[in-house]
Amino acid sequence: MKNKSYIFDDLKIIFSQERLNGYLSRMQSNDSKDEALIAYSWNIELSQALYPALQILEIALRNRLHYAISESFRTEHWYEMSFLHAREKDQISQAKDNLRKTKKQIEPGRVVAELSFGFWTALFDVRYEHGQILWPKLLKTTFPFLPKGHRTRHYLSRELNRIRFLRNRIFHYEPIWHWQDLNIQHDSIVNLTRSLSPSASDYLNIFDQFKKIHTDEKSKIEIKLTEMAIKQEKRYE
Repeated sequence: MKNKSYIFDDLKIIFSQERLNGYLSRMQSNDSKDEALIAYSWNIELSQALYPALQILEIALRNRLHYAISESFRTEHWYEMSFLHAREKDQISQAKDNLRKTKKQIEPGRVVAELSFGFWTALFDVRYEHGQILWPKLLKTTFPFLPKGHRTRHYLSRELNRIRFLRNRIFHYEPIWHWQDLNIQHDSIVNLTRSLSPSASDYLNIFDQFKKIHTDEKSKIEIKLTEMAIKQEKRYE
């Protein structure tokens, strides 16, 4: 890449040494700032490409679970009931506090929307299988289009927690570019979304460009960065 110093000098506000080290440590040459900048930029592209799939899965999951649990307990206020464990109760309390701070009514739809992806994945813990509190009785209602061989709490807990880890990495701007299983993880997100709602999956297809970006776009990043370096060089002439 041409004149990397122009880019790095102007982007020190982004590249703290600690953040840069997280990329340099995975380079063939651990002092190659050129390679690190390409990897950092590639990471942004991949994270952006995964966002639609993560967003639609999260919304579809929480709404489907809310519906299934409400039907089972015959109340939309199921989150007030004693079957929830302490950690989930704390998250419910925090969601209500957040609504109060913004002067919004505490009603089921708002509480559900306020709860994190971590809350919903926690409901697939084995704790909620004991006494058949939620599982397996709600599996068919929650994931009506999931193949029977995968329709188990254990399978869903494993897949959703793996996706949660990926989601948190992306939302905290952490490196994922070097992961070897991103295609598999993307497939899992899409398949679970389809298992919740084929219509939601069809809607996702309108926006989902991950496969194309993962396959074709990395080679374009160095071109873009080289063009940026040329512009930076001219600025200092």
